[in-house]
Amino acid sequence: MVINEIHSALGDGDKQGLRNTAALLETLQAWPVCPVIHVAGTNGKGSVCAMLNSVLTEAGYKTGMYTSPFLQKYNERIRLRGIPVADELLIRYGNETLDAAEKLKREKNYHATPFELGTALAFRTFRGEQCDLIISETGMGGRLDPTNAIPNPAVCAITAIGMDHMQYLGGTLAEIAGEKAGIIKQGVPVVCYPPDEKTVRDVLAEKAKMEKAPLIIPEKELIYIREAAVRYTIADFRTGKRTWQKLKIALPGKHQAVNALVVLHILEELEKQGIHIPEAAVKRGLSQTFWPGRLEWYGNILMDGAHNAQGICAFRRYTDEQLAGKRKILLTGVLKEKLTDEMLAGLAEIAEEAVTVTPDSPRAMKAEELNALLAQKGLKTRTANSLKEGLNTARELAGEEGLILATGSLYFIGALRSELGLNP
Repeated sequence: MVINEIHSALGDGDKQGLRNTAALLETLQAWPVCPVIHVAGTNGKGSVCAMLNSVLTEAGYKTGMYTSPFLQKYNERIRLRGIPVADELLIRYGNETLDAAEKLKREKNYHATPFELGTALAFRTFRGEQCDLIISETGMGGRLDPTNAIPNPAVCAITAIGMDHMQYLGGTLAEIAGEKAGIIKQGVPVVCYPPDEKTVRDVLAEKAKMEKAPLIIPEKELIYIREAAVRYTIADFRTGKRTWQKLKIALPGKHQAVNALVVLHILEELEKQGIHIPEAAVKRGLSQTFWPGRLEWYGNILMDGAHNAQGICAFRRYTDEQLAGKRKILLTGVLKEKLTDEMLAGLAEIAEEAVTVTPDSPRAMKAEELNALLAQKGLKTRTANSLKEGLNTARELAGEEGLILATGSLYFIGALRSELGLNP
């Protein structure tokens, strides 16, 4: 199976570096021939990509979207017009990609990593299926991320920056911002989520100045929230060219309104380059965006893939504002290297009780260990031996009137969606 071969690839990189990806793209003749929007950041990358994809698809463009990780099925990472790529295309282009990798291994002793293979596979698919526009999300960082092998994007975007992947990207926000800013290219406009920290702003501004890249950092004051509901937000937005009134943002949470502001500015930059996006497509696209596992409701279960302190903070802000007075049970599982003290503190304040499970990952924290850490924070906790058991326990604790808040890891949320019978 193609995907098994990709996953089992033993590369000579560590998910970072451009050489192997560039060589694969060259061998496959998969360099993009259409405009590319390149998106980096710690939180919100996927949401921004999903909103862009929804709008551009509504505008009639054949979009290709590359994101990671996947929740339930590898095909989710490579989407055509927002739909996960079909198995037959994945097999066809996947075999071509593996053949190219084997050729490079034989001729140049290049050993591609799974992420490099996935990136090359995505761009081979987009080239083969003749996409009009490509939306490409970085996997991690930016400067050395394999997606950064694409030399000439139409627009770059950097979403909210927080503490994550510190073992690769650095131990301070400034260092992490520097890695994310590595996607900024000579003369290419870059739209950034407005950072609260001056150090982050300074890093972004310095890199943009160095590359002579137009820098757009829209301020949060350009948003007027009319209605922040449980399942959507309605807001007015001001951009450089216009005012948008009563836009419905289908992805709930006030932080998604800021992501939508970033999207509107990206669309404005595309318009400057002759890519026309009708107003009706913007309205329909934003009002219909669906991005699984991000403040996603299923009955009385709320699922969110928050997996770092910044994400948990946004999740908690949403639950505090929208779900006050409700009985809340936390169902959670985390990856060991992701759980900082700040993230743990945020998790402990989300609900009255918690049920812990062990995500299906070799990097997972054992449910018993997470249980003990949450208990130390004063939370009443229970440990489950399986996700199914954890879900049943959470349902019993929540009762008919209560809510189950599931968060902590995208791996965990993917498994939960499968357990609930939801399609990828």
